[in-house]
Amino acid sequence: MADVASPRPWWSELSAVVPRSVAFARRAARPERDATSPPPLAGNALAWATVALDEFAVSAAYLLTRRSAEEVSEQSQENAAEALRLLRDAGVVDEPVRAHPEPAGPAAQRLTRRHRLGLDFEHLSFTSDYRPPVPLPGVDGWADDAGNTRAHAYLLRGGRADRPCVVVLHGHRMGEPRDLRLLGSLRLHRDLDVDVAHLVLPMHGPRGRDRRSHPFPGLDPVANFLGMAQAVSDTRALLAWLRGRGATRLGLFGVSLGGHVAAMVAGLDASLDCVVAGVPTSDVATMLADTMRARWGEEAVAASHVDDESFRGLSRLVSPLAFPARLPVDRRHLYAAVGDRLVTPQQALALWHHWERCSILWLQGGHIANNVGASRRFVTDALAAGGVTGR
Repeated sequence: MADVASPRPWWSELSAVVPRSVAFARRAARPERDATSPPPLAGNALAWATVALDEFAVSAAYLLTRRSAEEVSEQSQENAAEALRLLRDAGVVDEPVRAHPEPAGPAAQRLTRRHRLGLDFEHLSFTSDYRPPVPLPGVDGWADDAGNTRAHAYLLRGGRADRPCVVVLHGHRMGEPRDLRLLGSLRLHRDLDVDVAHLVLPMHGPRGRDRRSHPFPGLDPVANFLGMAQAVSDTRALLAWLRGRGATRLGLFGVSLGGHVAAMVAGLDASLDCVVAGVPTSDVATMLADTMRARWGEEAVAASHVDDESFRGLSRLVSPLAFPARLPVDRRHLYAAVGDRLVTPQQALALWHHWERCSILWLQGGHIANNVGASRRFVTDALAAGGVTGR
């Protein structure tokens, strides 16, 4: 077992939430004049409260998962190093796009009608044909996991097949039919007169209910690589299915983890009419290292190994920063939160620069409370500008 940082008592962790929130809010309220910093945080109670909500979420997540987070095995580190070596030998490290071959399309489909939470929708399931470019160590049975190999999507559709459609990608710990309301998809369906398809990402929702499933994203770099790559493959398979069913124009909108996946697909699919990434991560390794370093210091970063060469190398292969976006800059849109304490504004800034400073909306708040009127209008306007509307 690798050396680990000393455990922090729960009361010490929770009591630090408010001081950390206030300290960050004060720093963030000071205006910066360079392009590597977000706008200043507003000095009002609501903005500061959303920062505190994010900080509490980070502390709660740490307390719930600290045993696995602080027990990073030497075998896990060896597996990550071996996986990176195998991918380097296969040419994937030099050409990351090779980690994401175009999928054949959904196989063994099933489409059923469902009613949940007052909503009528369709439930599409299909076999995920994702396989890693080479066999990788460390995550036994990923491709054979009975729950995860079956992909799911929740559909809101009108009467005609030849309608514009928006594919929505959810955030971490989501993937249930309730997301149709939580992420504003019902409103998009009605206001833009479009079909909406919610893909369930790997190891989430019905794909992750088996307790043997691998946490994704998390502190296992091989699982992160496989999860992101499969999410991209399943998204492209769903897009192909929609095109085959007659969708005239296609938009892609993702939030947080889903924003990361949407940004990756933007680097692989030139035919999308619009992509919107909301409060996205852009590199899991740097996000985790920055989050730990800011709260618990270098000792926690070292103990988790998120800054190791193998962790960073695998993370880069499933980062939207690894290859350029293929659709024009006026079809790329991004919104971020100035007070984001979960993925940090720097993640969105890195993607914004990589996307040639596309249109961006800065929200005055945190990561969790990002689904507000301003962001919803931004998403609606971006999709409409890309022609993803039936109006």
